[in-house]
Amino acid sequence: MPRHSALLTLAILAALAAGAAAAPKPGEKATAPPSGCGDAIADYADRLQVGPPRRHENLVLFPVFAEEVVVPDVALTFEEAMQEGLLEVCELKPARVNQVRLRSRAKEAIFLMGGEMLGGAKQDRIVGDDLIVPPGAELVIPVFCVERGRWVGKSESFRSFGTLAGSEVRKARQRADQAAVWENVAAEQARLNAPSATGALRSLQESEDVQEKVRPYARSLSDFAEDLPKARGVVACVGGEIIAADLFASRSLFQKLWPKLLEAYVVDAIGRPKRDRTPDAVEIKRWLEGVKRAERTPKDTPGDGRLYELRGERIMGSALVYDGGVVHIELFTRHDVRPLPFNLLEFRRERLEQR
Repeated sequence: MPRHSALLTLAILAALAAGAAAAPKPGEKATAPPSGCGDAIADYADRLQVGPPRRHENLVLFPVFAEEVVVPDVALTFEEAMQEGLLEVCELKPARVNQVRLRSRAKEAIFLMGGEMLGGAKQDRIVGDDLIVPPGAELVIPVFCVERGRWVGKSESFRSFGTLAGSEVRKARQRADQAAVWENVAAEQARLNAPSATGALRSLQESEDVQEKVRPYARSLSDFAEDLPKARGVVACVGGEIIAADLFASRSLFQKLWPKLLEAYVVDAIGRPKRDRTPDAVEIKRWLEGVKRAERTPKDTPGDGRLYELRGERIMGSALVYDGGVVHIELFTRHDVRPLPFNLLEFRRERLEQR
């Protein structure tokens, strides 16, 4: 064999061997960011800056900035699509606790944020994961029940409550833990003295006592996003603890979602102690840098774009990437929960059906 042909053969074999060695094993988690869409997360994280905080009582909000990032083309929020009659959400047939069906009539992409509340049908739910609904698509999406005592309804369709679940409920759904979602709904109702006969999370919004406590926070902080037009997100602290971060590439998307985000943070804050010592901007920036070091695992999404689970030493959360940019990164202080076996979920659903 000619010498140059032998060298070429060796080079090809070496390249094939390297590719085989680099390929992930079945069930193995991806720890390095993939090329293409995934790199948008690292690029976004490198540009994060934290501004001076605003405070009301025990709730402290740090604005987050990120200049010259790629902004994905997402025209509609869930709320806008529902109000304009461009999105239908309904039960499957037969209905399932942790899945519902979406039908889009929109000509643009729609963004649903994990934790947004769906009301009605057989029981109230929250959206399971951040999701991009393609134009005209019909999808089956993951959801979590936030009304464990009801499994009956006059209508198969849902409406929007215009609200977002609080940080503990959102953290529980991040771990795909229906039992922890129910436990945290019950804990919030007990803490705020807002009981519900069916265990419905909406009791917090329907309680006049809770809403009376929300109003002073809302008056003080509702203009946060408007007053900071360059902000792309926020880190929220309650009683000196970081409870959540919600980060976007699109300033417009952050501003549209701000009322929902603020109400969720306020409900987290009500009734909790106020502490003089809170993190400063340097500490917040250091916490956010956990995004760069976090293990990144691709998650299945029925919609467009790529969804990643994020796990770091101090953070947990997810990132949705679409159209070359970050749609939303949600972060929480890391915790561990124990998932509820699926067969027990089905047993509880069947008992509700028998009632």
